Amino acid sequence: MTPPQKPYSSTKPVLVTGATGMIGRAVVARLCRDNLPVRAQVRDLAAFHRLAACGSQVEARKLEFERATTGDFAGLVAGCSAVVHTAALVHASGAPYREYELVNVRSSQQLAEAASAGGVETFVFLSTIAVLGQGPFEMLGESEPLKPVTPYAVSKAESERWLAGFDGFSKTVILRPPLVFGEGDRGNLIKLIGQIKQGRYFHIGRAGTAKSLIYSPDLAEVIALCLARLAPGQALFHAANPEPVPLKALAEKIAQCLGRTNGFVTLPPPLVFSGAKLAERIFGDKSPVRLEQLERLITTTTCSVDKLVAATGFKPSFSLEEGLAAEIAWGRAAGLL
Repeated sequence: MTPPQKPYSSTKPVLVTGATGMIGRAVVARLCRDNLPVRAQVRDLAAFHRLAACGSQVEARKLEFERATTGDFAGLVAGCSAVVHTAALVHASGAPYREYELVNVRSSQQLAEAASAGGVETFVFLSTIAVLGQGPFEMLGESEPLKPVTPYAVSKAESERWLAGFDGFSKTVILRPPLVFGEGDRGNLIKLIGQIKQGRYFHIGRAGTAKSLIYSPDLAEVIALCLARLAPGQALFHAANPEPVPLKALAEKIAQCLGRTNGFVTLPPPLVFSGAKLAERIFGDKSPVRLEQLERLITTTTCSVDKLVAATGFKPSFSLEEGLAAEIAWGRAAGLL
């Protein structure tokens, strides 16, 4: 059966948590395109008002999840038709698991329980492909066993398990994006762009490692499609561009967007890793080359999105070059590049 083509419609607001984050801001903008009323949960109202361009249809609410009470969560979700939960603790280097557990597990459960008690019909939870492990893995489907390693991935896996057993919504959607990039990126891709801009990037061996990724507005489109086209019940999808990108091609496209015309030096993996180990011994946490980052670069992590495409008809609206150019423009304006 072909999914209905009309967009999601409601006179009640859709709550978007983490609305100043890379994914949250893209979701708010996408829902505004459908003229939906949006309630945006933020930690900093001033930061949100600097970013938001959706006018009166967006209501911003300040709430810090780690300090929120049961009553706070009830007030946040009151009167909403759906919740898109993008808020999370991420990229907190050195943070103990208890901090991830507080924000990504306990607060997510409290939010979901309050939403269910308040009559919210749809709950969309942003997880991560990292729940399947650190790789290598190629074109994995949603039925693979969970093998989280990092505190962030462990916390997301725990919330997935809890939501799978929680029957509080007409529709529950769990999305596992891989590498997400775009305006507001504070993760690995903006770091890679910075290294290429500074001439500090080099190909490790053939640089044939493939990565699944998705531009944040395309991920927001996935969420809009899930709201509009999925039948009631529980759904779990990987959310990425259908075609993974080899690291070599990704680096070269970034260089083109930066206007760099010189090629990259290619170094053998043993030499690179020996140098990284030595740099970490000498410089510690301030090492310009981190072994963990290098290992991620040369590890294939790709996932299949066949299930998502079949259920929603998702097709990326933006090319890789368009997404990279937008992130680079934002990074320059933010003083990160």
